[in-house]
Amino acid sequence: MIRAGLIRRSSSGMYSLLPLALRSLDKIERIIDFEMTSIGAQKLSLSILLSASTWKQTGRWKSAGSELFRLKDRKGSEYCLAPTHEEEITQLVGHEIASYRQLPLRLYQIGKKYRDEMRPRYGLLRGREFIMKDLYTFDTSEEAALRTYEEVLIAYKNIFNKIGVPFVIADADSGNIGGTKSHEFHFLSQVGEDMILTCSNCGYSANEERAYGSLPLTKQAGNGVNKKPIFNFGISKNNRLIICILGSGYVLNVFKLKAAASENSFEDIQIVNDIKDIQINNNFNEIDIYIDITFQTNLPDLELFLSNKLFDENIYKLIQSNKHIITMHHGDFHNTSPGDGCPICSMSSVSHNNPLIGHNAIEVGHTFLLGTKYSEPLKATFAPETPQNMGELRPIQMGCYGIGISRMLAAIIESSYDEHGIIWPSSVAPYRVCIIPNSDEPLIQQATRNLFDLLTSISHELNGEVLIDDRTNLSLGYRIKDSELVGYPWMMILGKRFLESGRVEIHERRTRKILDVNFDEIKNIFLT
Repeated sequence: MIRAGLIRRSSSGMYSLLPLALRSLDKIERIIDFEMTSIGAQKLSLSILLSASTWKQTGRWKSAGSELFRLKDRKGSEYCLAPTHEEEITQLVGHEIASYRQLPLRLYQIGKKYRDEMRPRYGLLRGREFIMKDLYTFDTSEEAALRTYEEVLIAYKNIFNKIGVPFVIADADSGNIGGTKSHEFHFLSQVGEDMILTCSNCGYSANEERAYGSLPLTKQAGNGVNKKPIFNFGISKNNRLIICILGSGYVLNVFKLKAAASENSFEDIQIVNDIKDIQINNNFNEIDIYIDITFQTNLPDLELFLSNKLFDENIYKLIQSNKHIITMHHGDFHNTSPGDGCPICSMSSVSHNNPLIGHNAIEVGHTFLLGTKYSEPLKATFAPETPQNMGELRPIQMGCYGIGISRMLAAIIESSYDEHGIIWPSSVAPYRVCIIPNSDEPLIQQATRNLFDLLTSISHELNGEVLIDDRTNLSLGYRIKDSELVGYPWMMILGKRFLESGRVEIHERRTRKILDVNFDEIKNIFLT
């Protein structure tokens, strides 16, 4: 992107967007604006500088951690640079909405966000400043919010189809945003930080952190019972000791464990690999042992199980020295990996247990069904149509839907390039056509103007999409290579061949096909 003249580094994780990049970003935004308008969403602009008060009400002032840019004004009031706007939009709507008659409501914005990344990397893929599209939806019931969610998913599919880069929709974890339902939209790329597991048979797709899979015979627990298991430890906020046991070679999936902990009415837990890393003071209330399906034994007696020779003696002594309630839980608490069986196909009597395939991917969009996570603490309520009692108010049901616009710009390039440079989808290319005249000769210059007029008259879609590279002080070879680097879908060269025979050399960037056509035949290429 730097070589192609799209961006320039301002500081660590911060970039200036140059004209070519801005043209592509504008096109992405226009596609998004069209689809958002089509589902009745209205555009607004929210402040980047946010008060800490609402963030403290939802608990995210602490849970957001060190990635939050925090600052104080001259009066000592606390603020943050917005990494997201759930609190802000909920407060705004809560002050405006009073009745069910004002719902549903769909509001979105496109603007800059800030995140204090410890190690900014990959340019616009993981920076401290980025451009996001946020849609927030407000409904009267869970059923209505779910219908809205499905409607937005369709709009998102339309957006990504129009952009023209192959994408994957994966089940995902809600993370710090929260909510009950979540999907991620990904472009496949080797530099992607996410691992997406997919089934080629039924289409199942999930982020590694949310994926479930059946263990193939070669990896089932019985084959590893004589190997030392993997232990993970933690203390929950309600002071319960957590011990999670996995088969040898497996990795704990914290999201699955926390989901199981939530089902057992636990509060948040901090997980470590060594029992020495947590403060064991023998004052915890209960002990909960989570046994993963990758480490199963046939010992029904708890004491026999805990005295197994594969266990660490210190762990055994710790448990035996306490007279607390000990509860054992069995389940899937490990990271699913490529090669594990598809969870959908494994339940079918017809399909075979198809192995999951792993893909590195870049997340470019995320959808969340929030429920009342923000509306309840911020008191965003409405009077229902049929109240059960006088003066009843209900919390608004919310959804949150994001697209990383500046990240998408980089992700498109990481997903669509070759050794010569960028291969833009024509829908978001900075320009669709680049004309390169070989010289300043009057005949060439006149032909360049005629070609420009012809192209822009062929179709309104080419208006403003044709660029003339008039840097005749640079060699023709340099400008051709520069055009390939930037990635214009079409390049047209007016050189010696045109002077000799009136023919134009046309390069198609994606296929690298070279056409040699008469001037009058050019319009046929763009009309077919």
